[in-house]
Amino acid sequence: MNTSIEIPKDSKVYLNKPYVQVFWNPLNKILTSRWTGFCTYDEIKAVAQRIIDAVLFEGARKVLYDAREIEVLDENSQKYIAGNFTKEMIKVGIEYSATVLPVDIFAKFSVDDIQSSIKIPEASHNRFFQNIDDASEWLKSKSA
Repeated sequence: MNTSIEIPKDSKVYLNKPYVQVFWNPLNKILTSRWTGFCTYDEIKAVAQRIIDAVLFEGARKVLYDAREIEVLDENSQKYIAGNFTKEMIKVGIEYSATVLPVDIFAKFSVDDIQSSIKIPEASHNRFFQNIDDASEWLKSKSA
């Protein structure tokens, strides 16, 4: 399956690993992370720190999580994403986030668990989408 979005030509790449790409598009001012395959808890925490660094460096206010090709996340990863990572992203300035749901049904269950576990009121500007185009258009429509 090759449903991944291309990294726009003028983007700044912050991370390019087999399991994740993180890049900043200065034209639409969206930080994107594109996930592929399985990631360990330690990998997720390391990528999360890189995402936070990029948010701070670019002054990002909008982020797109492309999880279409991610595989199942372990329970610790789910708790970290729904808790500390989400709190930190809000703290560093993210106002809007869009997550594109995984194609794999078991991975989708993981993301659904994360979605239902987020109890932070400020995370109300986080939306979940079935496709990349809807997620991108929603983010572009938000002024931040």
